Amino acid sequence: MIFGVSTNSFAADVAEHEALASQFENLAHEMQAKVEKQKDIVNHKPRSSYFGKNGQKIKSHIAYKIRKYEQAATEYAEQAAYHHQLAATQSESNSVAKKNQINDKESS
Repeated sequence: MIFGVSTNSFAADVAEHEALASQFENLAHEMQAKVEKQKDIVNHKPRSSYFGKNGQKIKSHIAYKIRKYEQAATEYAEQAAYHHQLAATQSESNSVAKKNQINDKESS
């Protein structure tokens, strides 16, 4: 063990960070799909009168939702990248810990 932590603990941390990264990636993809859906709603309507008297309000609201979804997608993607980075760091630490264990056993 290195610093009183087993290599199994490092492996569990790596798996947890990879799982979190995957969840954030999925959320980012969902938000991006919502963006595309909202854009399709606006772009594929025959004319602005389709939205009725409140057409401009509705379009503004859709534009607001698109911005919020894009912002959320960006934040989720950043979180995914962060957890991938943590997993890589933990994986590196795990490799070092294993090498140290092997060296300690050989020295004994």
